[in-house]
Parts: sequence; structure tokens; C-alpha cells
Amino acid sequence: MVLQVPGLYGPRQPLPLLVRPLPGESTGSFVNRLAHANGLGLADFLQRVGQGTGSSSCDAVRVAMYPQCTEMYVNGPGLEYLAVLAGQPAAVLQRALPGLAPRHRLPGDGDAVWKWPWQPSEGHLVRCCTRCAEARGVREPAWWLMPDSWRVCARHSRWCNDSRTQPLDGLSLTKLPEVVEAHLERGRLHRQFGRSGEELFADAFQVAAAWWRTMPTVLRWVHRAWACELEDRSSRAMPLVIYPEAAHLAWLMAEFEQSNIRDTDARTQWLGKAEALMVSWELDVQAGKGPLLDWLHRHRLPADTKAQPATRPRRERLPLALGHSRLASPTGPLEQRSCLS
Repeated sequence: MVLQVPGLYGPRQPLPLLVRPLPGESTGSFVNRLAHANGLGLADFLQRVGQGTGSSSCDAVRVAMYPQCTEMYVNGPGLEYLAVLAGQPAAVLQRALPGLAPRHRLPGDGDAVWKWPWQPSEGHLVRCCTRCAEARGVREPAWWLMPDSWRVCARHSRWCNDSRTQPLDGLSLTKLPEVVEAHLERGRLHRQFGRSGEELFADAFQVAAAWWRTMPTVLRWVHRAWACELEDRSSRAMPLVIYPEAAHLAWLMAEFEQSNIRDTDARTQWLGKAEALMVSWELDVQAGKGPLLDWLHRHRLPADTKAQPATRPRRERLPLALGHSRLASPTGPLEQRSCLS
């Protein structure tokens, strides 16, 4: 197959052996795999993509050794060069590889340019679930570019993160089915409420994270960390151990958001439900009430559903409180997508 790109002075046909990008894969991970499949060193491959540089402390040899730490970015012509070499339309690569999103595009429409800084400009490189990768024919290490530093693979009960020292196939969650179920609940929340569901999960996650920082020795969290052979007070353990409580609390928040009644009685009733959950989880209610009160304060006024309906995002099926929408970002890691600091 030969891909002809009008006005392109560079590669005119794909490499002999092609690889498919994994959904969510980092550009650097994909490029490394494509180069390896064709017996090319990274420096030789990059000569075909255009001209570019790494950071002052990073060159092609170094990034070839540490693809788990680095990410590649291209300008418009560089994307077209890469698409030709990969035997894929540029739009297909952009859908699969988040590092090729328009906001990451390098400036310049003349020469093809790439850059390979030592750290991603946004997000985290998280090791792909090896079983998911193998199911797609990938037999070498591959890396996702994720907003957060971790991801759950519910299909294979694995906890994958950006650690360079933990098992390369992720941490097994077979002893923690509640974490896998929490991830599925998060997905159901998103399917039912769209982007708003994900932002409510971000709020709940921030509340649970504040609880963990206040009382990290709660037995259920300690036991979950130990089940994965993690140090119980490690920051890497935190997202994993609080996931079930965050998912449960997110649904309670969604229940509150669906009602336009936000008076004192309604807020008091909701707070009572949340505190009852804390008691059932053996959390100190007095020590952990603050984040709940902060959330209630920001959500005390319902969304103005009559204001500018045409500009409301299509995926925001549940309009969120005014105090939330003014503070939360629609994209980025969980802490940015929450109205809580």
C-alpha cells in the first residue's frame, strides 16, 4: 500500500511491517514498537519522520532505552510523515494516540518537526496491561498516556500505574474484587450521566483522598494495600485503596445533583447519609466531615438549566451546580476535574 500525501516531501510509502496502535497508547510507545518491528533503531526511524531534538538531557539513544519516561510530539507535517510510515490515516492515529491531539501539536507548517522531551507535557505514562496488549498481538512493553498515574483493567483484574519498579504486568486485584467493581460502577456513572458523571467521581475521589490523608491507618485501606503488597501509607497505594469508597460516594453525589431542592433540610439529610456511609466504613466522621461540607457548599445552588442551553456540552447529561462548574475543568487528571482543591 502506498499513501500519497499532496505536497509531502518525505516518506512516500509505509514501512514493510506495520503495527496497530493500542487505544490510548503514547506516541513514543507506538513509534518504538513500529521501529522495532522493522529492525530500526530509534535514531534511524526518526530520520524518516523529519528533523527534531530531544530535551537538553535527552537524545534518541536515551529515549530508546527509557520509553517509559518519554513522549514524542510532532507538528502537522511530522504527523503526516508518521502516518505514511505507519500505513494509517493521520485521523486514525490521532484517535488512538492522545499525544497527537491538536493541543499537543508543535508549531510550524513548513518542515516536518518532532520533539522528544524527557517528560510528557501533560499526563502520565502508565504501563499497558500486558494481557490486553497480548490480545492485540503486542508482545513487547507498551505504555498508555493517561491523565492520571494509574488505570484499572477490569477485564484482567490488574492495577496498572506509572511505577518503574513494580511488576511489569501490573498489580493483581484478584484479592480485591471490590476495586474492580468500583471501576465498573465508575463506568456506569459515566454512561448514565456523561461527562458530569466523571466529574462527580472526581469530586468523590478528592473527598476520599482527603479522608485517607487524615486517617491513612483505617483498617480496610491498610488491608487493601497489603493485599497488593504495597506499603500502606505510600502515595502509590492511595488511589487503589480508596477507589471503592469514592465510587460509592459518587453515586450519592449524583443523587443529590438530580434534585433541585438544596435547602438546609435537603443538605442536612444528604450529609446524614454520607456520614452513615463513613460510619459503615469505620471512618472518623468528625475528622472527615470537612470535605463533605466543602462539597455541599459548592453545590448548594442547582445548575441554571435555562441559561445558554445551546452551549451546554452534549455529554453533560446531568447539569452540575453552578459552584462546581465555575471551578472544575472538563479535562485533565481527577484533581483538576473536581471542584474541590
